[in-house]
Amino acid sequence: MAAGGLAAAGVTLIQRLESERQYRRLLSQGEQALSAGNSYGAIEAFSGAVALKPGSMVAYYRRGEAYRVQNQPAEAVANLREALRLAPNAPQPLIALGDLYAAAGEAAQAAEWYGQAADRLQDEDPTLLYRLALARYRSGAPATAIKPLQRAIERQDNFAEAHYLLGLVYRDARNFEAATSSLEHAVHLEPGLTPAREELADLYRAEGRYVDEMQQLQTLASRDGQVGRRVAIALAEARRGQHDSALVTLSEAYRLSPSDSRVQVALGRVHLARAERTNDRESIARAVAALERALGGTARRSEGLALYGRALALSGDLAGAERMLREAVSTSPVDLEAFQALADVAERLSHDVVARDALINLDVLQGDTAQADMRSARSRRIGELSLRIGDARTAVTFLTQASDAGQHDPALLGQLARSRWLSGDAAGARDALSRALAVAPRDPELLRIARMIR
Repeated sequence: MAAGGLAAAGVTLIQRLESERQYRRLLSQGEQALSAGNSYGAIEAFSGAVALKPGSMVAYYRRGEAYRVQNQPAEAVANLREALRLAPNAPQPLIALGDLYAAAGEAAQAAEWYGQAADRLQDEDPTLLYRLALARYRSGAPATAIKPLQRAIERQDNFAEAHYLLGLVYRDARNFEAATSSLEHAVHLEPGLTPAREELADLYRAEGRYVDEMQQLQTLASRDGQVGRRVAIALAEARRGQHDSALVTLSEAYRLSPSDSRVQVALGRVHLARAERTNDRESIARAVAALERALGGTARRSEGLALYGRALALSGDLAGAERMLREAVSTSPVDLEAFQALADVAERLSHDVVARDALINLDVLQGDTAQADMRSARSRRIGELSLRIGDARTAVTFLTQASDAGQHDPALLGQLARSRWLSGDAAGARDALSRALAVAPRDPELLRIARMIR
């Protein structure tokens, strides 16, 4: 009996060892197949491993990865979730789930899985922290990306992509000083990181650091030689009033790519900038000619139409300008400059409703990204136009915004008093008028409003 028991135990042990060897062989075959791009073979091998060892986290995890490669997301998620159930503290299935949802464009879901994985690893993996931050940024919650990026940089300060993303986050938060610092660090670490240089050039321009902007643009041009880089340099020169230099740069761009309509748009913009400064009739004609050629190409049509409308307005053709600008604001993707230009032309034509609506649309599209003083001035103009067309309620809204932004001169307070009175707010009207008269007690317009609201 004892001998028989020992023999049976020996057979069982041999079977277990053979099963273990077969299990490991199948895992190895699956890995080899996956490395070779044979996802079908990998799934078959990993399925065999699951059959031999149903409690194996690794087999489910790797089969989930194989299903992901095969673009079968439902099967991939099911296997990865099972792997996670079998090994709740393992970060690998969590990271794989994050990768799967990130690839599908579901950034919020990806961030959730990456966040759990980062917790398991106690924030020690800078690459994972970067993935988490990127997913949060793409999900529309950039502020929540700051901490994981800072932790990633603490652990790996030479992580150029992390510095770049942190720069984007700070830029979106309108912390331009911190954004510039992060992007400069990214470029220092990785000089070939083109997106960081492009963002840095934009920030330098916004900050009025035109020499630094030009340096970045020239570096970009020297690295890839694209026609678009030369166009960017020319436009930077034009913004600095260097119209001759800009036209020389664009002439070289035209020589390299005569059919590129972006060059024609840029030529039109530079000639128009010179014409708006000098009212030079020849520059106006050249702007019109260049923009007419550009509109037949592949450049952004809304931008071309907006510039063409401005050029027509400068030539005195206000009706034609308004037609072009109306088309510009209805062409997608829309160029925001078109709204301001349309408002200016429409107001000159006494089309106050068109002008007012164009400014409101611009205000909505720009939101808080507009400079505070510009937005305040625009609010006042919208209020004045609204009052002119008899829309007192809208006038109150925008004149109040202008007042809250710091405009307290008697003329604005008088308009606010009048619009409040017309909208039925007698108490508010008297309050605004009282503040206006305290500054200018003999102003004829204020005295007229005072007689009206008694």
